[in-house]
This record gives sequence, C-alpha cells and structure tokens, in this order.
Amino acid sequence: MTSAPSSSAPDGYEADHHEADGHEADSNEADFHEADFHEANDHEADDHEADDHEADGHEADGHEGVSTAGVGRRHRWPFAGRSEELATFETYLGGGTVSALLVHGPAGVGKSRLAEECLRHAERLGYRTERVVATTADAALPLGALGHLLPPDAPVHDPVLTFHAAAKAFTPHGSDGRSRRGVVLVDDLPLLDNASAVLLGHLARTGAVFLVGTVRTPAPPSDVVESFEHEDSTRRMDLGGFGEREVAALVRGFLGGPVEHAALSRLTQDSRGNALVLRELVVGALDSGVLGCEDGLWRLTGRPAGTRRLTGIVRSRLESRSGSQHRLLERLALCEPLPLDALQYGAGDTDDIETLEEQGLVRVRMDGRRTVCVLDHPLYGQVLRRGIPAARRRALYREQAAHLAALGARRREDALRLASWRLAAGLPVGLDTLLPAARMARHVCDYPTVVGLLATVPARDATLEVWLLRGEAHHHTGRWAAAEECLRTAERLAERDEDLLTVTMERTQNLYWGLGDTARTLEVNTRAAARLDESGRRVLRVNEAAYLLYSGRVPDALRLLADAEKIAVPRLRMWAQLQRSLALSYTGRSGQAVELARVVHEELTAAESEGRHGRPSSHGSGPAIYRVAALTDAGRTQEAREVGRAAFSRAVGARAPAPQIWLAAHLGRCELIAGRLGPAHDWFTEALSLARGQQARRATAFAGAGLAVVLAQTGRADRARTALETAWCPEGERQHAARLMRQLATAWHTAADGATEEAQQVLAEAAGQARAAGMSSYESWLLADAARLGAAVEVSGRLAQLAADGDSPLAGLRARFAGALAVDDHRRLRDVAQRCEELGADMMGAEAATGASAAAEQAGDPRAAAAAAVLARRLLDRCGADRLTAPRVRGAEVRPLTGREQHVARLAADGLSSQEIAARLVLSVRTVDNHLQRAYAKLGVTSRGELAHMLR
Repeated sequence: MTSAPSSSAPDGYEADHHEADGHEADSNEADFHEADFHEANDHEADDHEADDHEADGHEADGHEGVSTAGVGRRHRWPFAGRSEELATFETYLGGGTVSALLVHGPAGVGKSRLAEECLRHAERLGYRTERVVATTADAALPLGALGHLLPPDAPVHDPVLTFHAAAKAFTPHGSDGRSRRGVVLVDDLPLLDNASAVLLGHLARTGAVFLVGTVRTPAPPSDVVESFEHEDSTRRMDLGGFGEREVAALVRGFLGGPVEHAALSRLTQDSRGNALVLRELVVGALDSGVLGCEDGLWRLTGRPAGTRRLTGIVRSRLESRSGSQHRLLERLALCEPLPLDALQYGAGDTDDIETLEEQGLVRVRMDGRRTVCVLDHPLYGQVLRRGIPAARRRALYREQAAHLAALGARRREDALRLASWRLAAGLPVGLDTLLPAARMARHVCDYPTVVGLLATVPARDATLEVWLLRGEAHHHTGRWAAAEECLRTAERLAERDEDLLTVTMERTQNLYWGLGDTARTLEVNTRAAARLDESGRRVLRVNEAAYLLYSGRVPDALRLLADAEKIAVPRLRMWAQLQRSLALSYTGRSGQAVELARVVHEELTAAESEGRHGRPSSHGSGPAIYRVAALTDAGRTQEAREVGRAAFSRAVGARAPAPQIWLAAHLGRCELIAGRLGPAHDWFTEALSLARGQQARRATAFAGAGLAVVLAQTGRADRARTALETAWCPEGERQHAARLMRQLATAWHTAADGATEEAQQVLAEAAGQARAAGMSSYESWLLADAARLGAAVEVSGRLAQLAADGDSPLAGLRARFAGALAVDDHRRLRDVAQRCEELGADMMGAEAATGASAAAEQAGDPRAAAAAAVLARRLLDRCGADRLTAPRVRGAEVRPLTGREQHVARLAADGLSSQEIAARLVLSVRTVDNHLQRAYAKLGVTSRGELAHMLR
C-alpha cells in the first residue's frame, strides 16, 4: 500500500479532508513553534494529582480492560521515553567529574519533567535536593532566586562568607559520616540573576552541589548559560520530540490500556512528538469524547482538537497577520499542499510566503518537480478551518478549482483535487471529471471519498466502472449489502471476459468475507467460469481454491492450485502463489511456504511502490499476511514480527482496514504461539475492535477466539468466556481456522476451571478436525497444547509423525517437547528449553525448563535443577505474563544471590581470580571461594565460563 497524498476533498466528503495530508509525512522536518507554551512549559506534570505512574507510568496489569473512569485530569501524565537520559544523569552524578547538566530543548518537549525526575532519582539515592525557578522578576534582585535556600544568617553583602555559608548548607553529612553534595534544579537557567549564577558556579566547581538546569531553545544568547557551558565539568543534553514508540508509552501509561495504532500514529503526527502538545491533545480528546475505550482498546473516532488552552495558543500565533497573509493561510488550510503559483493567485505575493515561512507558519518544499507550500503544523489547519465561514469556504474552493482547471490539471492527483473542490464549491461536476477523481481516490485506498464522489451519479448514467468502483468502496467501508447490490449490477453489465473476471473477483470477496456466505461465493464463481475462456477459468479455479482453503479444504485447494504458474497476468499469478504458500504452510511444508511468500510479498511491494500495476491487489488482505502466517508456522517468530509490524504500519498509513485487521490478528497468533501473552492480547484486541467496526464477522470470530485463548491462559476465565461468545457465529459463516481457534480457547477456558482432562479431550477432537482438513500446522499446535496440559504420552507419537512429514522447525520442537515430557527426562527437557529459547517459543521453553527443574530435583541433581529453574525464570520473564493457567510453569523457584554473592560472581565473570577478588574486597580467598560455590549452586553452573554466560 502506498501512502495517500492529500485528496483535498471538502468537508462534505471526508470528516476532515486532512486525515492523510501529504505534508504530514514530513512531520519531523520542522519543530512546532509554540512560543506561548512557555508560560506552562513543562510544569504540566504538577497539574495532576501525583500517583504511582512514576517511571514508565504503565498500568499494574497491562492486559486488563479499562474504562474512562481512570483517566483524565485526575491522573498524572506519566514519565516515559527518557530512561537513557535518566541513566546518563545518574552516571554523571555518581562519577564525580561532572558538576552540571544543562538540559536544552524547545518549549513543551519535557525539559522540566526530565529535570524533576532527575531530582527525584537523586532523592531516592540519598542526595539532598533543592528546586529553583528562575523568573524575570527575581533576576532584578541579587541572589533573589536562591534566597530561600541560603541560611537565615548568611552575610549576603560579603561574597566570600556567603559562599562558605552556602557551601556548608549544601554539603550535609549523611548517616555514614560522609559528606555528600546537594543537587539543585534551576528551571529556566537563562533567567537566573548573575549573583545566583556566580554562587552556584562556585558551589558546582568545588563539588558542593550538582546543578541540573533547563534551557529553552531557540533563545537569545545568555551570559549565565555560557558561563556554565565554558566549564569542562558541564555536560549538555539536547532533548528532541518523542517518536511513535515513546508516544505509545506515554499515552498508554496515561490511559492504562492498549491504544489503537492508528490513534498513536495520528497523535504522533499532530503533536510532532512534543510532550506538552501531546498531553493537551489527549486530554482534549478525552474531554470531547473523541477518544474512548471500546472492546478494551482506546480508539480515536475523530480528529483530536486539543484543549481550549491549546486552541487559544495556536490561534494567538495565527493572529495579527495582514489581510493577504491571512487569506493565504486560509487557502492552505483548505487546499494544501498548493504550488506557489496557485498560492499567489489571489492570495498574496512572494513576500507574504517568505514572511510566513520565517515565522514558522508555512513551509515550502519540493513535491516531485513542483515547489509547493504547506502549513507548518496540522493544528494550524484545524484552527483556521473552524474559523472560515461557509460562504468564504465555497468561494475559496471555487477560486482554486478555476485556477487548477486553467492550468490544465495535468497531474494524476489533480483530477481528485478538481472534482473535490468543485463539489465543495457547490458547482456541477460531470462524470468525465468524477470518474478520474474516483480512480485516483481508489488508487490511494481512500474508499470513503470514492463513495462520496460517485454518490451524485444517477443510476441511469452509471457505467460498469461506476458500479464496480462503488461496490468495491462499499466493501472496504464495511457496507456489505450495498456492495453486493452494486457488484450484482456490475456483473449484469459485464460483457468482456476481462470485465466479468474483475467483477467476479470483487463480488466473491464481498460474499465470503463480508456477507459470510460460502455457498453463494462458490456458486457465483462457478457461474462466471462457465462464461469465460480457459485463461479466465484458470484464474477462477484459483479463486475457488482460495475460498476452499479458507474453509478448511486444503487438499482440494492444492489440487486446484496445481496450474497456478500458467496464469498469464503477473499480478494474478502472484496472488495465486500466495494461496499456494498458505496451503503449503498448513500442510507443514514451511520452507517452501516461507520462500514463496517472501518472493511474492517483496515483488508486490516493489510493484506497488513503483506503480508498476494500475490496481493494488484487492484479493485478500495483503501479501504480508501470508508471509507472517508462514513465518509463524515455521517458528521464525522474530522475523514474522518484523514483517508484520512494518506491513501494519503501511496499512495504517494507507487507511486500509482489511489488512490492518488480519495483520493484527496474525501478529496476535504469532505472539500467542511464541508465548508472549501481553503483545498477543494487545494485537488480538486491536484486531477484534477493528473487525467489529467493519462488521467483519469472520475476522471477529478469529480475533475473538485468539483473545479468549490469551485470557484463559492468563487465568481471566470470565473475560475469556465473554470473548468466546464474541467469537461465535453460525456454522455456515465460520472459517475453519477460526473454528479451531475457538476450540483451542474452549480447552484453555476449561483448563482454567481445573478440568484438565476435559480440556485434553476438546483439544484431541479439534486436532482430529484439523487432520481431516489437511491443516497439520494447526493439528501440531493443538496437540502440543494437549501435551502442555498433561497428555504428552498420548500425543507424542502423532506429533513425531507430523514433524517427520513436514519440515517446520516449530513442529519438530513440539514433537521433542512432548517426547521429553512423556519420559520426564530432565536432560532432554532442558535441551528442549534451550532450543525453544533460540527459536523464540518462550512459553513452551519455560514449561520444558520448569519440568526439567522438577525432574532434576527428583533425580537428586540440585545443580541441574537450579540451572533449569533459572532458565525457566528467564523465559517466563520474556513471556511477560504474571498469571498463567498452565500447571507446568508453577513450582520452579530461583534462589536469589545475596548482595555479596552477586558482587563476587560478577568480578569472577569479569575474569578476576579468587586472589584478586579477595584483595579487592578485603576478604580471605576461602571466603571468596565459598561465595562462588554458593553462587554456582544457585545458578546451576560449574565453571567461571558458564557463570559469565549466565550473568550475561
């Protein structure tokens, strides 16, 4: 999918036509110039009641459902995304060679919040701390900023005595008798008066205090700042805006639950990573109801406008402009990006553009061979658009449409802009203008705009292409019945083989995925095939194979895919190969499946990015989904994550809901198989929420079942039952993978209630269904879970056969896991656990290591038991789950090292001999060796080499 440039559609055709404006892709090119934010700057941390969101701000249980009751102004904005900076401060503070740390950054970026966290961290380490807020008023008084910190009897008229009194006050003796320097935070260091700056400089140089100062950039030169920066013992730290990962940590920490990726992307773009702007956007969205929690996922239902304070600050930056400058800004707010010649048309002159660019309100950049102008920040456009009267809007759109038409509308995207502006101006638009515009909107996957553009075309004037575009757009916006009506009409109008083939592919997709009607899907496909030549019938055989494959008839699908290589059209041939990849993955031939999916995915991605085919693939949910599925079944979970996340981000950017739904669902499945239940929960939650929003029943069933498995495995039986109910749909509308997932969830829910034998039976029946369907990858998964629940002896033989019949490393590992459990051999179990760690199958590895620990203890080998327990703990930590249903992960306890044992062990791991350690710690060699032996026993190692490996 390619990212959508600005459609420039009017408000009547999109909720906000700047949802995917092309200029936002360049959001990192310029900072938001919120000069007026300085009054509130980073002190917003104190606007909320302090709670326990200190370090990362993440909820106590990140995988529970949340409600809006726990968020808003009552909660403190979390501190997140600055762990490296905080660690750097701690290093400077404890090192002794650094006396001052100056934190530079633009207003609102989080300087004061970071400085406050540094001070709190110093307090936790036992340092005395003080806060100084420098102001313009205090700057007029010598030592005005420090007056509250000096002793009452300080001789302020004698600099030498004042210094000694201050130094004594700032270097108290601790309980251990050692003097310890104080830590002083000076917010807005450039505003500090000279006398206070001189005194603090002396105190810092002599080691009496460690200074943390904040400096806003850009700012005029400051003698105070320069005096500190000239010191060799001063360090500078420049803070930039947050990226999407840091934004996710902040927003999730504040809201207390998972947040939709599209919402995070929007908040990152609109805030430009500025912490203060981000907070105002989130709080404003909560207050207005635009941000809400649905199905356990926080979602945006509209464009976040921020708080009244934010709007007022932005408006103040836009005021006091000349008439021509204001008209230029209005025109950009409605129609950006605009070429410079279009802006100069009735809006202003070059001087206005240069002036606004210097003031940071607009930006001039290249768009291909055109030089275009855009507003410098998305918030400017939002505020400006709200202030433009309707009549003024129509006039501006009319002027821009006339100018674009006069220029010839030569660019491909100009057709969409021209039609949108004419409609917004209330002008008549003919089909010769609407169709090219709809094609362009369809090309960038802007399906709501396709619907809006073609809604004005009367049925008597609608051509085959109009009905086809309408049907596809309705399908991609979740209006399945309307799509069926349009596509049925298109089928009646199709006379050429090429047209009938295209309509049939679209209609069967809507019937299967939208209306959930497998029988009619195959009926329509068969009827169309009878009207086509052999080339067309070959394509529709692949189409039939796809729906048989999705419905659990893998052998029949493989038979129909046998001649897929003979399809003439490259795009359709590659789509057929994706179906073959999925079938091969189901049958356990993961090597072929992964390679085939990789080749097709990379080729289709390159073709779309280069525009080598006119229509993006609409047959399924995107090539990356097949690749993620194949990589997951092969046990290559890390690669599956990387491919899936990158594709999901592209789908979010392209506003393509179907790929988002299925990529999220398959990423959830990948994490579930790996045993990383936290990420699995979040991905399934997002997939379920998106699927419900699109009324996609098959996807709802699959994602709901996956979420139920996660909830049951983490002991949340009530919520698992609710998710299971979500996953239910009539027998004829359920795809086979969702049915198997639902049975998996039922088994784990049953096990959570303590009925493990009943759960084993459910899994055995589901495995039999998977076997009948030819889905050996699912059969292997179901049987391995039965082994986890105590049926290893019963299933180990079949798992070994499945591993032998295919080439999946994951299937082979499952067979080894069940075999080791069946004989309860601690050496085999530990080998399996180590292999699981390498492959990324963390939960299965944790269970194998736990079993190895128990078996080794039973066999009288405490060292092996300890080593296995340490491995189990490490793998469980990677799983990120605090409550687990599986009984085999309980009981393996790691005996912690004492502080002295840790110290000795780390020195030994660094290569020091016992004699060297003894000399360094002032201990006897025998004492050092005793500590080492106890550490060896607790960690289950026998040598310093193993010790070093374990500590790493």
